[in-house]
Amino acid sequence: MNTSAYASWLLRLLLDAPVALRPVPSLADRDGAATIDWDVLLRVARANAVLVRTGERLAAQGVTLPDHFAAAVAQERRRTRSALELMRQVSLACESRGIAFLFPKALQDYPDFGDDVDLLVLSRSTRLDGGITAGLHTTRVKRDLGERLAGATTYRVSGCPTPLDVQHGRLGVVGQYGVFPLVLVQNARPGEVDGIPVAVPRPEDQLVLQGMQRIAGRLGIALGDIVFTISMARRPAIDWDYVIATARRHGALPGLSCYLNYVDQIHRDVFWRPLLPTAVWSSRLLRGWGRTEYRAGAYRFPLVRVNAALHWHDLRHRLAGADWAGAGRLCLMPLVAGARLIGRLTRTPESESSDGHEAVRATPLAHAGVSE
Repeated sequence: MNTSAYASWLLRLLLDAPVALRPVPSLADRDGAATIDWDVLLRVARANAVLVRTGERLAAQGVTLPDHFAAAVAQERRRTRSALELMRQVSLACESRGIAFLFPKALQDYPDFGDDVDLLVLSRSTRLDGGITAGLHTTRVKRDLGERLAGATTYRVSGCPTPLDVQHGRLGVVGQYGVFPLVLVQNARPGEVDGIPVAVPRPEDQLVLQGMQRIAGRLGIALGDIVFTISMARRPAIDWDYVIATARRHGALPGLSCYLNYVDQIHRDVFWRPLLPTAVWSSRLLRGWGRTEYRAGAYRFPLVRVNAALHWHDLRHRLAGADWAGAGRLCLMPLVAGARLIGRLTRTPESESSDGHEAVRATPLAHAGVSE
């Protein structure tokens, strides 16, 4: 079964619904009627954080969901609700203690939800975590070297299947982005998700954040991220000059350019038209990153070559700006990558994600020298 056809079909369903249910050659029977292998669709949608939206969009168009598919959608909805309740409790704890914070991706996949609840706090001290998790029964997950450098701490929360991931004043595989978190928090706007008030990043800042996080150290790009980015990029009010200038200022322009190149490729393949404005696409930085294709549960790209190029661009930017601390962190990437590779090779089958979702979205490679 060609799962790439399902990936394209899902993008049309979620971004251009009236077109999606037309017969697709790869998903059609001999009479040309659209058919669905529900087991394949469930696997692809669940692994790419679009399961709830898929179920809702199909139901809205009068498609009857098989019992096992509907049950999976209901289970994912419950997980989303528990994650939102965790966000509510953490928000109250932070506000009561005067902790500057932001959930940078809280609305990105809603009504689906990512692998974890990402919390960004400006303080780089983990001493605040006791106040953040006050009233919750948590277990702190042992950190590896990369997580220590990145200022990331993960907590398993009793009663919530989605862990809490706290970023302490830094972003990036090894915490090389030390200033952008302040920009995210300062530019955040009030929003609401499922009745819970939350601050959300400025759309342009979210695009810059995608460039920082979606390629470097990743195995592939998930459909949920592509849906989000296409939805953002289609907005006529997006200030692309700000996006490019901000990404350049923080050393994230190569990563953003690479990511937007791939998303534009996918948009052209699926919707038969370019996504990005001509002024953005004409940038030379959007070229030379190679092709992306859907396989093994995500859109894959030339992993080694791309990560090597991004690492070099990032290191050169830090050195040119006399950011010695950031450059030093980047020099430690090979060590982080080696440790994580050993961890992946020695991981027991029982600890692997059952649907591959973790491997696609949440297990960073951290360096170009680690391949799939």
